[in-house]
Amino acid sequence: MNVKFIAGVDIGGTWVRVALCTADLIEKNIKKKITRTLKETKYSISNSICQILSELLSENHINKDQILGIGIATAGPLNMEKGEVFNSSNLGFSVIPLKKPIEKKFPEIPLYFVNDCNGSVLGVHYFEAEDDEKDNLVYITMSTGIGGGVICNGHLLIGKEGNAAEVGHALVEPRSRFVCNCGAHGCWEVFSSGTGVQNRALDALDEGELNAEILMRIVNNDKSKITAKEVFQAAREGDELSKKIVDDCVFYSKVGIGIINNFYDCSSIYFGGAMMKDHKQIIPSLIKQFEKDSIRFTINHPPKIKLTKYKDEIGLRGALALVKYKIDKEKIIS
Repeated sequence: MNVKFIAGVDIGGTWVRVALCTADLIEKNIKKKITRTLKETKYSISNSICQILSELLSENHINKDQILGIGIATAGPLNMEKGEVFNSSNLGFSVIPLKKPIEKKFPEIPLYFVNDCNGSVLGVHYFEAEDDEKDNLVYITMSTGIGGGVICNGHLLIGKEGNAAEVGHALVEPRSRFVCNCGAHGCWEVFSSGTGVQNRALDALDEGELNAEILMRIVNNDKSKITAKEVFQAAREGDELSKKIVDDCVFYSKVGIGIINNFYDCSSIYFGGAMMKDHKQIIPSLIKQFEKDSIRFTINHPPKIKLTKYKDEIGLRGALALVKYKIDKEKIIS
């Protein structure tokens, strides 16, 4: 009964992950569960979290009073003070309350909230970054969209509500005709996110200027089956249209990295997210560019480019690390 635990939650558009671990965050002690992100009502997500956390406690014979805190990393935008997600395009409702319903089920347990990418950079910082990277570190997720988390001079950059470092909305081609979901033209997300790759492939098909026989064979001539996965596969097989889309994805990622490094002068940038399933078509080109010819994209000394080894679990680990850092009063989040 003297053993204390930390709980972590990672909320994404598709999955909710929940973990329990001893307060020392030793790897072998992490117990976790995953469930689909329910969107039936605005309380579906908080209800799922409470249910899964209760199951983890029961299965591992842990009492509520042994929990030191619950860290919640969530897709945003996020109001950290209220513990609410607002204006979310991926979670189903304009306002999603998290703090109040979870507090009702787990009273007197501190709740700590963080944007999912800010949480992920904390996860990288605690679980895998090398000592000489920790003070100036960036995490980028390339998935449905593109997001980022930044540690600069040893401090996590938060912003007025918790949504700093929205790097996916950096304008990499402001005169572009391609419109982002945010309403701006030419965001990095338009070119290099999963949604962006899919939309631009479909647009190029409609234009009909590039050969796409291989891509169409892969999807059995059904355009509705085209996602970023099929575009990258077709590019590997030599499809002209798909190679152009993938080349643009990589090029504008170089532009995005250059912007980030000019702004934050970071030691390392770690990548994660669903797009990293095709990392061999993305990461090596980024590494080569910033090792051989970085001045084309950044004035500062280039960062190291890396892939997080924790893949889809880095946000969950960040939620655990958030509580650990709060308990230990670490300067990184002060």
